[in-house]
Amino acid sequence: MKFRAVLSLLLISLTTFSAAQAAPERVRVARGIESGLLQTKVAPIYPQLARQARIQGTVILKAFINKNGDVADLQLISGHPMLAPAAIEAVRQWKYRPYTLNGEPVDVETEIQINFTLSGDPPAAYGTRGDVPDNGEEIFGGFASVHVPEGLMRSQRTEKVEPAYPPLALQARIEGSVLLVIQVSSSGEVNKISLVSGHPMLAPAAIEAVKQWRYTPYAVNGEPTEIATTARLNFAISPSGSGIITDAYVDPGAVTGVIASTPPSGTRLPQRIRVSQGVSQGLLISRVSPHYPAEAREQHIQGVVVLQVRIDREGNVADIQLISGHPDLAPSAMEAVTQWKYRPYQLNNNPIEMETQVTVNFTLSN
Repeated sequence: MKFRAVLSLLLISLTTFSAAQAAPERVRVARGIESGLLQTKVAPIYPQLARQARIQGTVILKAFINKNGDVADLQLISGHPMLAPAAIEAVRQWKYRPYTLNGEPVDVETEIQINFTLSGDPPAAYGTRGDVPDNGEEIFGGFASVHVPEGLMRSQRTEKVEPAYPPLALQARIEGSVLLVIQVSSSGEVNKISLVSGHPMLAPAAIEAVKQWRYTPYAVNGEPTEIATTARLNFAISPSGSGIITDAYVDPGAVTGVIASTPPSGTRLPQRIRVSQGVSQGLLISRVSPHYPAEAREQHIQGVVVLQVRIDREGNVADIQLISGHPDLAPSAMEAVTQWKYRPYQLNNNPIEMETQVTVNFTLSN
């Protein structure tokens, strides 16, 4: 009897240990993924003293969200002491849909960025609480409940109309960037635009072009969803006097600046160049869709896989590394992307290796 009791206790201990392994107490989730689960959002109130002192800046918080979607705890990572309390007070009232892992809700750890920016006339779309943008990459426009980073939506863009450089602005040699908050409908059309910043002689041309852009519908839990994101266009004048309009948004690590048509004498071209995901997406000529793993489908596992990819001078995927993603989804994403084919990236008319990121989104429909 004593032996049986000891054996029973051992089996119970092993079962408890296995369950603890199978169900982690807390999962760290990327900011973009968790923002897609946001249901209720309270905008921060710009502190009056900070406004009077013209204090601006970004507040970064570490948030712990429980299984019910409530903000259980907040920790300040960085931010001005006159801005941080307002950010914390607002975020602790936010409400999320529960994050599920293998069909079970789990506690989540993530980061939230809130950017406090002052302007002369805040856009009306910001509502009654002042000109408090949402977070580092995206600005809260008051348009939709789901806010998607600009870098992600660039890869979803299917049609882009280039603005025409206004002749009067060109004559006056006016340059600068125009930042817009846009609302994209569930069918992928731009149905609302709000100007955040930009020269008044450049902004109308940017708005007229962007309202004709089209996107692949953004899906949340398998359903096409209306989202808000940003669009940035940079107006510049070349030495010859012609107008150049480019995307002003730059992914982390992307190549920036102007590359001269002829390198200085004695300058060696780099062996490899890092480009943004939006640039590499425009060079893609052959794409193999990943196979949804049967086991992941049965367990209703969804998520985003982010890959670091090196593309050789012929446009072949020469190397691929996993940055983040569920272990049941990542192998399928890597196997598919390895077969993708790109047009060679050229620098001064010479093909060159490029390094970029690829995002693969696994979503189950109802």
